[in-house]
Amino acid sequence: MPFVRWRGRCAQLIATVYKHGRSQKITLACLSGFYVSPNTKRYVAENFPGIKVDWEAVDRALAQGPPAILKTSTPSEHLDWATIENRLRTLAARADKENLTHDASCLYKAADVLTGWRAHFYQENDPGRRKH
Repeated sequence: MPFVRWRGRCAQLIATVYKHGRSQKITLACLSGFYVSPNTKRYVAENFPGIKVDWEAVDRALAQGPPAILKTSTPSEHLDWATIENRLRTLAARADKENLTHDASCLYKAADVLTGWRAHFYQENDPGRRKH
């Protein structure tokens, strides 16, 4: 099962594959932002069709942020928000397919609000961030 590996403030989606009886770690995608975009999910599915990804777990790992960097630990509710965001975006995509444009827009906006709250917390607690 793929997992999120942090390199400083950058996240990567990594999977372990086996070639000739030996394990090898491969990078499926570099993860920027506070959730995985549909384009990144599509890219991984197209380029690594044999690898199943638990996107909800990946979003929760991103919500946790990089280990030992933030001044204040990420609140546990942020992990719940990541799960809710994932579900809202899934519902929004379904509404889009059913031509329920207004509903889809509202669901995407609700997910974006939660993502924005998490991003604000991260930015305020990142000691490497420059304040203007």
